[in-house]
Amino acid sequence: MVRKFFILALFAFTLLIFGCNQQTPEPVEPKTQSAATETPTPPETKSKFETPIIPLDAPLPPPSNEPPLPATDPATSTPRERNIDIKVYFPDDAGINLVAVKRRIRITSENQKYEDAVKIIMANPKEVELTSIFPRGAKLNSVTVENGTAYVDFSETLQRYFVGGSTGEELLVMSLVDTLTEFPEIKRVRILIDGEEIETLAGHMDLSEPLTRNSQ
Repeated sequence: MVRKFFILALFAFTLLIFGCNQQTPEPVEPKTQSAATETPTPPETKSKFETPIIPLDAPLPPPSNEPPLPATDPATSTPRERNIDIKVYFPDDAGINLVAVKRRIRITSENQKYEDAVKIIMANPKEVELTSIFPRGAKLNSVTVENGTAYVDFSETLQRYFVGGSTGEELLVMSLVDTLTEFPEIKRVRILIDGEEIETLAGHMDLSEPLTRNSQ
């Protein structure tokens, strides 16, 4: 009987000790749904290659002060009309010396300026102290320039109507040479009649070779 009582007391003591060692857990507050699902937003980044978008109704930038590019290549387009000043030579009214005067012409091509210069000295000058030695009725066919030589082609009327002597022939030829060699690209002048080379105009000067400015 004593043994049985001892066993019951030991069992009760064991339960007491076990119950004292158990701790009640602290209550945990439940997390709200917004806190559980919230995700931090990463900082905004901008690519250096991003192209800015310009609205269609944005105002246009002010016009540039730089001149516009030419519509055509200047090397291949037709030259613009322009005025240039040239120097031409007429004999004085005594028929002894050549006198230089300036003239302004309007040109549309490089070749035209040579022909205009020759036509000026073929006509009577406006200066009363000067004269023209070219005969009336003389006609210019063309002027072409190649490798520094100007080929001046006259109609045969130049020889037919020329009535001057040696001085007149020299003044006519040298007024032509001095006028054309004012253009820096022309170094020599060759006189042709209807496209053919001639040896002389009226039998006084040798015209079988191109003439330079200092030719006599």
